[in-house]
Amino acid sequence: MSMIFNTRQFRAGNSQAVRIPADMAFPPKTELVVHREGNRIIVEPKEQTLGDIPRLLHSLNPHFIGGRPEFEETERDWS
Repeated sequence: MSMIFNTRQFRAGNSQAVRIPADMAFPPKTELVVHREGNRIIVEPKEQTLGDIPRLLHSLNPHFIGGRPEFEETERDWS
C-alpha cells in the first residue's frame, strides 16, 4: 500500500531537505541511497552486501559472544 504525503523542500545548509513524516520514516541509523529517475528522486535503504560483514560484526555487543557457555570437550575413543 503506498502512502502520499505533500510537503515542500527547504534548505539545510547548502543542501535541499525534505521532511519525512513519522509514519514513513526509516529506522534510526539506516543507511540510505538517493538516486534520480527522470524527475523523481528516490530514497531507499542501502542493500546489505558481504562487504558489510566486518562493520556488522564490529557493531555487535561485546557481551553477545561472552555470554555463551563454555564448550566442554569430551574424550572420545577413536580406535
